Amino acid sequence: MDTKSVWDLLSSISIGTAIAWITVILAIIAFLCTGTVKTYQLFEKYKAAKDKTERQDSIIENHDNTLREINDTLQEIKTSLDEQKDVNLKQIRHTIVHTCEEALEKGQISINKLRSLEEMYEEYVDVFHGNGYVKTLVYKVRKLKVVGKLDD
Repeated sequence: MDTKSVWDLLSSISIGTAIAWITVILAIIAFLCTGTVKTYQLFEKYKAAKDKTERQDSIIENHDNTLREINDTLQEIKTSLDEQKDVNLKQIRHTIVHTCEEALEKGQISINKLRSLEEMYEEYVDVFHGNGYVKTLVYKVRKLKVVGKLDD
């Protein structure tokens, strides 16, 4: 096909048909451009949502790690407090038993020692749920002669 035949072919096409074809081609190009832009926008929204989800997952993981650390620390504190409570129980029991045995040996107890003994015994029973041996000793001491004056 030579150039003259191409011109002949083009000149045989009416202006209306040419405009119609150009309009169709431009519409197709516009449709493809619009579709490409919308697809790109959709991709950007998806990417932003994915990034947000990843940031949230990271924050949640950090919070979970922090909560695990807090829980571990609380368990250590609880263990330490349980050990301290056990030591306190033994100390109070020892003091009560020692005070009671001393008073029973003397056959009397001072009012101040009895008052202190009652406070420790109350703590021993209320907080530590003490045993019957100490209860028996305190009961015997309560029957002893009380000497001295109460110091405030």
